[in-house]
Amino acid sequence: MGGRFWSWFLDFAPVREAVRRDVRSAVDRVMDETEQAQGRQRERHRAEWARQERALTELGTTVEELTSENAELLGANADLRGRIAELTDTTEKEAADREEFARRLVREQEAAVAQQWHGATTDVFCCQSCWAFWFLSTTPDRASCMVRGPFGRDDAGCAVCADPLVVLPAAKSVVYRKGAEERVCRPVADDGVRGEIGLAAAELDAIAEGLSRLPKVPSRTTAWIAADLTGAPELPAKVIGEIAATTTMPVPLEGIVAGIRAFIEVRAPRQPS
Repeated sequence: MGGRFWSWFLDFAPVREAVRRDVRSAVDRVMDETEQAQGRQRERHRAEWARQERALTELGTTVEELTSENAELLGANADLRGRIAELTDTTEKEAADREEFARRLVREQEAAVAQQWHGATTDVFCCQSCWAFWFLSTTPDRASCMVRGPFGRDDAGCAVCADPLVVLPAAKSVVYRKGAEERVCRPVADDGVRGEIGLAAAELDAIAEGLSRLPKVPSRTTAWIAADLTGAPELPAKVIGEIAATTTMPVPLEGIVAGIRAFIEVRAPRQPS
């Protein structure tokens, strides 16, 4: 019923014209609103595009600046590497020169010491309280002396040989005063044995002979047991130290003498005549 009414109503020309005007007005309004919306959107797009272009330009400028700074840093780094290489070469050369100077100084000092002690004689002493051994080397002019020790059965708390620079010369003085110098043994060179081992064997033999003359019981004295050792005392000192420290005989003195005799027989046997 309603549809037929509107169909009948639209048959009138004024009604149709009014409807056309309303439709045209609505279409124009929609078109205007659409164009306005599109214009606003285009403006936003243009603004965003401009912002992106500015950001891209700024980024390009930053990249150029960073590239330039990086190039400068690379150049500075290369320059520093060159300087470091030069300094390293210089430092290594200076270090090598210092090491060579130190070695030369040590050689000169050793030569001076060797010259100072050339021709020196060494006396051997034995503490009869702790059975420690001492070596007293004296220069030919009697102006300098050197103490080596203790070797062997050393007792850090022994009061008898606690001050060797005083005790050892005093022990020699006592022997001299008593006129008993013949009790002190001196090495006798063996023509059948040559070289450093032969000399050390002769010195050890004299030390063993001097030890065999000592009392077998401890006492609060230091004995002068051998004199006039002319070779380097390091080898006899090492041998005596090891033997004295490792002997297990009930009487240490007998064990030390036996060990020295055995060492001489094994290391420097006498040659048949």
